[in-house]
Amino acid sequence: MRKVNQNGIMLLIVVLIFSILFLTIIGRYMYIQVTGEVHSVDLVAYAENMRETNTTLQAERGKIYDRSGMALADNRPVYNMYAILDETYTGNSSVPLHLEDAEHTAQQLSNVLDEDVESIKSRIQNGIDNDRYQIEFGSLGQGLSEAEYEAIEELELPGIYFEQTLQRYYPNGLYASQIIGYTGYTDDEEQTQARGAYGIELEFDEYLTGKDGFINYQRDSYGHQLRNAEETVQSPEDGFDIHLTIDQKIQSFLEDALTTVEEAYSPERIMAGVMDPNTGEILAMSNRPTFDPNTRDNIENWYNDMISSPFEPGSTMKIFTLAAAIEEGVYNGNETFQSGQFQINEHSRTINDHDRDGWGEITFDEGILRSSNVAMAELLWDKMGPETYLEYLEDFHLDRMTGVDLTGERIGTISYGGPWEQITTAYGQGSTFTPMQIMKAATALANDGEIVQPYVLSNIQDPNNGQLVEQKDREVVGDPISPDTVEQIKDLLGQTVTEEEGTANAFALDQYTTFGKTGTASIPDPETGLYMSGGPNYYFSFVGMAPQDDPQLLMFVAVKQPDVDYRYQGSETTSYIYRTVMENSLHYLDVSPDQENITHTDETTINDYSGQSVENVTSELSELGFPVDVIGEGNTVESTWPTSGSQVFTNQRVLLRTDDQMTMPDLTGWTLRDVIALSRMTNIDLDYIGSGLVIDQNIEAGNTFSEDRRLVVELSEERNDSEEDEEEEDEEYFE
Repeated sequence: MRKVNQNGIMLLIVVLIFSILFLTIIGRYMYIQVTGEVHSVDLVAYAENMRETNTTLQAERGKIYDRSGMALADNRPVYNMYAILDETYTGNSSVPLHLEDAEHTAQQLSNVLDEDVESIKSRIQNGIDNDRYQIEFGSLGQGLSEAEYEAIEELELPGIYFEQTLQRYYPNGLYASQIIGYTGYTDDEEQTQARGAYGIELEFDEYLTGKDGFINYQRDSYGHQLRNAEETVQSPEDGFDIHLTIDQKIQSFLEDALTTVEEAYSPERIMAGVMDPNTGEILAMSNRPTFDPNTRDNIENWYNDMISSPFEPGSTMKIFTLAAAIEEGVYNGNETFQSGQFQINEHSRTINDHDRDGWGEITFDEGILRSSNVAMAELLWDKMGPETYLEYLEDFHLDRMTGVDLTGERIGTISYGGPWEQITTAYGQGSTFTPMQIMKAATALANDGEIVQPYVLSNIQDPNNGQLVEQKDREVVGDPISPDTVEQIKDLLGQTVTEEEGTANAFALDQYTTFGKTGTASIPDPETGLYMSGGPNYYFSFVGMAPQDDPQLLMFVAVKQPDVDYRYQGSETTSYIYRTVMENSLHYLDVSPDQENITHTDETTINDYSGQSVENVTSELSELGFPVDVIGEGNTVESTWPTSGSQVFTNQRVLLRTDDQMTMPDLTGWTLRDVIALSRMTNIDLDYIGSGLVIDQNIEAGNTFSEDRRLVVELSEERNDSEEDEEEEDEEYFE
């Protein structure tokens, strides 16, 4: 009886426990059914979230156009490849939708992507071994072109899929790259978009950047959209288009001229810009070194030197000293002064003309033509006074940034502490300015004394409806001088081009009158603080306009440390760029010529002489004024340096390579540029010691040599007494 009771109690306990568990489970189900929550997680929302998928609809970044509507920055589709490895993705499909055969897939992809089969196979197999649902292919599968995408699609490889995206690209490569800039990428939780990182791309990024759209729908466990499921579509909003004042044709003229000088003279820097001086519109701008924004490989110079690199401009500053003196009524062109040297008093430092002996007692007009430093010192110190001149520097906006709508602008420094600095500023030494500051100030000479604001943005346009979001127009920002002063300056600066004693004869145009001012400025050594000396150690510059009576174009060009032997040869570089770009641009703009054709005898084009007689070619080139050296003992010309079609100066050495074994010429007296040309033409390695002209060579003249030899030359630069005196004065000044 007791045993029966115990069994009943145990049974009751078991029933009670199971009843409690049952009620607990039922209660939990009822709670979940009513509230729809588990651990504060909304199951309905969770399920919808698991079923819902969002696909981003990428907005197109606004395009950048030149003034004629040519795209300077555009977008193109690229494709990112990935592979789905999980066989559940195939589901009930009659054909496989996942990647099945790693060997076959790798083999087919390698034929299109030019990649090792084992490398591709290894990446796929690694994903399979690790039970990955899908894999990507790293850089190999990123940014595939339209052609690569289509070639892979034609292979119909199971499991290989693509995601299309837009890539920024620049159709003209390095042209105007330091104006246009480039984009980078930012990755946040919601979107991945190209963002401006430099230049116009950065300056107007908020306008160029669009707003991504999306598609929202519900899917099954295989990722397929459910039938009759709701779909939400938010269309993307493309970015605004930017229209620049840049003229692609004039930009091309400028880029080609800079490249020619860069290759011929290997300068440290070149900077140049072309502007419509009547409106302030920047039509072209470029620098060397530059870069291709599509690749951005080996960038040597991140700066847009035209706005970011102040330097001592030299005699181009004399324009504004002359303008101030005329405007103040203290300039008398017929008045004479003693050229050569100037001192405030017997105890002061001496200001020297570039010809230290001077030209005797000359008029101020002649002093302008000869670019006399003494004339500027007289005008500043004895005629105007430093305080008055400083006011004009401010009136010409040379004390501030230009406000041009480009990123990275910097400002120079006006050194004006004492008499020496005040006087040297008058002829462009000591104080620093950017090329854009000088160009902005010079617009006064085309606008009856009014300065206009330089700008590169023409307008911003909504591509969806064609409406203008922003429009730039001509803006007058100052009026430092009168129309009468402008006419006197234009006449004097025009004579620097046309008169025999003028310093700008090399800048004369063939069919247009022009006026302007040359500049040759010493460069401080960053290590010693002293001015560097020697032939190439200068900034050679020119600022000019054409035609003279009604200027349509304003141009500034500066070349730093070109490979020239003597200081006076520096204008070969700047004059070539100025004449080439100005003449071509004025014709392109249909500006009517205002003078008869002038033939420049210092420049010609190298013909194609390949296959011709060495004797005949040598004779022809010698008659044109070219020094000619023959490399080899053959009778037929195989190639020339400079190459055929190149525009060169008549004092430039021409090398003829014959169809026989190469022989070494006598390099004595050759410039480094000529020796480098020889090494490039013959593919021989080159080492050099020193600077100046060649005085010794390791391969004797007349000896044969092959491409596996190494040529070593020693160069020496002898300085005359005046150069040594100049260096001593520089040291004294900085001390």
